[in-house]
Amino acid sequence: MSTILEVSFYNSFLLRKVVGTTKAQGGTNGGQACWPGLPTNPPNFPAFPAFASPEVVNAIDLSNYNYFLEEARIEGGFNNSQTELGPRAYLYSELKEQEILPATIIYSGIFNSTTQFNQTNVFSVGENITRNLDPRYASIQYMFASDTNLDVFQENKVSRALIDKDAIYSASGGGTLTSAAAVIGTLTPYVGDYGISKNPESFAHFGYRRYFTDAYRGKVMRLSRDGLTEISGYGMKDFFRDKLGSLNDELRSVFSKVTINSANSPTNAPTYEVIATDGGFLNLELGMVLEGFSNSPTIIALTNYTSTSVTISLSSEVTIASEDQKLRFYKLVKDRVIAGYDNYADEYLLSIQPAVINSEFPEGFKTLAYDDFVKGWTSFYSYKPDAIQSFKKNFYTTNKKDVYLHYASSSRHANFYGTQYDSSIEFILNPSPSIVKNFLTVNYEGSNGWQIDSFNSDTTGEDNYNNVYISFNDSSRQVPSYSMGLYSDPITGQPQRAGFDRKENYYVANLINTTPAQQGEVSFGANISGIRGYLATVKISTDLDTNRGGPKELYAVGSKFIQSS
Repeated sequence: MSTILEVSFYNSFLLRKVVGTTKAQGGTNGGQACWPGLPTNPPNFPAFPAFASPEVVNAIDLSNYNYFLEEARIEGGFNNSQTELGPRAYLYSELKEQEILPATIIYSGIFNSTTQFNQTNVFSVGENITRNLDPRYASIQYMFASDTNLDVFQENKVSRALIDKDAIYSASGGGTLTSAAAVIGTLTPYVGDYGISKNPESFAHFGYRRYFTDAYRGKVMRLSRDGLTEISGYGMKDFFRDKLGSLNDELRSVFSKVTINSANSPTNAPTYEVIATDGGFLNLELGMVLEGFSNSPTIIALTNYTSTSVTISLSSEVTIASEDQKLRFYKLVKDRVIAGYDNYADEYLLSIQPAVINSEFPEGFKTLAYDDFVKGWTSFYSYKPDAIQSFKKNFYTTNKKDVYLHYASSSRHANFYGTQYDSSIEFILNPSPSIVKNFLTVNYEGSNGWQIDSFNSDTTGEDNYNNVYISFNDSSRQVPSYSMGLYSDPITGQPQRAGFDRKENYYVANLINTTPAQQGEVSFGANISGIRGYLATVKISTDLDTNRGGPKELYAVGSKFIQSS
């Protein structure tokens, strides 16, 4: 049976049918009008239709009210506010189930902010609006548009496409014949089987250079005008192979147990004071979820930290069975590779962050920088950023809820997130490689405040002593800095230096061997001078006293040696 609906002006409408309103009509709702496709009116939904109620439904004949119009404008008034329709893709598919196309790009109509013309919810089936990449290279993880090019990063491949144009080549693949208009042109892969794995957060760019990691292959890559380059191979090949290769890109749960401090906590509240369970650590973080409650309360605040307790505030009130109940919180974690470009220092900054189960021991992360000018990895850093971003000439990172400005003139050197660190350099001394040496002294050119943490020779091959294979090496005691090594001679009262002494910013110190007597040695103890070996591994760092956090300069480090007899 047809019906005529009078409409006073053009508008957007949806035609809905009331179903299952009465038992007589085959419904199961006993006279309750309901939304189409739902068994009853869900909570917080308006009644459908608006006037439907058990009394009204039973009192009227619904045969004339089976269809109702849902208007897109408030009260149906001309030029009234329009309700949000949301994105709607009018595509027809024979498949009833959800279809996932991880290696396919789809685009909608255009959006013009000047004219308020919006077709972002229009996906026309009459146009070619999809681009399919080779599914052998797995899912698309990141896309980056620059000028008139689009770079597409799959897990195992990087491709490029023209934007707003397409090139048509000759049948032999020669020069361009003509060009045609296209939103996304033909996708062309870059040479080399590299991808971004599942770490799109490792992408950073500056100028025409793009940087990213390929954890599947243990590589750090640069994409530039000359194509793809393995920058991890510049002196750090083994490091990145091991660190990136050990990452886990799957989400997993990490749990933390605490006990309510019954003296300061109720049993029914959103706020509790808790202590670590069984003498453990308070591994609680914002966003962790309290297990065992249907409303999934999360931690929204952590206050009043002490060495043994902390006050937590939850997103909703919960009822605890007893004051001594143990609570278990969890969070989903995955290993991350956070990256960004430091415009101030002109470096690509990379932070490899395995998921930390125990926040008391975050030493698993590694943050380091790559300088394209020297084609090398210039430094490790002691901080663990959550996000990295440059804005104009400034460089920022975030940690938890705070944003930090780096290279600030008022801040101290090597001070990150409120913690003062010491700078260090570790290197190998190997002058005259074909000579077995005895290193007698160590020297450096630079400013005051440097000390030698360790000076060790290379390890010998293993020797069999009573069926036990043993290897040896020599090591020196720590060499204090010029200031830290100052003391008064107990006999003369004159100032003496136990470490570095100085002459015109040239610092030198003797190396004192502290290695215990070893089997097979002819002389040892007081008769041993210097550190013997083909080469020496040296670690030099800033001390804890000399203008800590101030600038330190180091130009060169060397050692006086003689040929070992």
